Amino acid sequence: MTKDYWVIPDGSLNWHEYGENIRTYAANLFAHGSLGETRYGESVGPVVLAALWESLPVIFGALLTGFLLGVPKGMLDYALSRTRFSLLGGGMTWLMQALPDFFLLLIARRYLLHHQELGIQFFAREGWEAFVLPTVLAAIYPVFYIARVTSASIASEEGKMYIQTARAKGLPEHLVFLRHIMSNAAGRVLTHFMPVGVYILSSLLLIEALRNVPGVSYRMFQAIGYNKIASAANNVEPGVIIGTALCFMLLTLVFQLIGYLARRRISAQ
Repeated sequence: MTKDYWVIPDGSLNWHEYGENIRTYAANLFAHGSLGETRYGESVGPVVLAALWESLPVIFGALLTGFLLGVPKGMLDYALSRTRFSLLGGGMTWLMQALPDFFLLLIARRYLLHHQELGIQFFAREGWEAFVLPTVLAAIYPVFYIARVTSASIASEEGKMYIQTARAKGLPEHLVFLRHIMSNAAGRVLTHFMPVGVYILSSLLLIEALRNVPGVSYRMFQAIGYNKIASAANNVEPGVIIGTALCFMLLTLVFQLIGYLARRRISAQ
């Protein structure tokens, strides 16, 4: 009769060795001006930039889609909220937000793999599928999130004194809505530009992993080198992790800057 043995990894941290590793890495970074090499002997910089270039169209495509479709959807939700068809507006938005995005991703993957007659390649690396599929998948939650924010922002403006004054002056209802209600609501909607961008970054890993695309999130996950069998991280690529983290920080800064400039432009008008 054989016995089963559990391998329990030592989770203790040697602070002296940890500090030496940081000092050595920092010295090499300043001495050679490079983040080092990957486990395959490649320079980290070009590898991280290539992975980032793979993901950038999807990131900004999903951001643009989220706002271009989310704002009209929010306007429709607000319009339907006063009718008996409110479930088709805010109810649908609430339902889509309640569904986990990975669940929708798995459904889309299974459907496309079992319906090859549609001619849509889920794992395509080139062609329109390589951009449209991940962009649509990454934009599902942002569309309904922006719709909910837009609807709530419009509702908060309704009934204010300046709206009543504009209507009392005889301004047509569509001009009241566009010039006053939406112009003020737009500023609130754009404050969510950075949170939506960060959400897209966080959901990118699952999309890239399931499509087997070497994007920036999936490449960072590979750089961690976690081994499920040994319950430990092997072949860690610190240069790739640091480089990818810097890219994420810069992208977050870009999201913040774009949102700020957009809000400033709208408020100036």
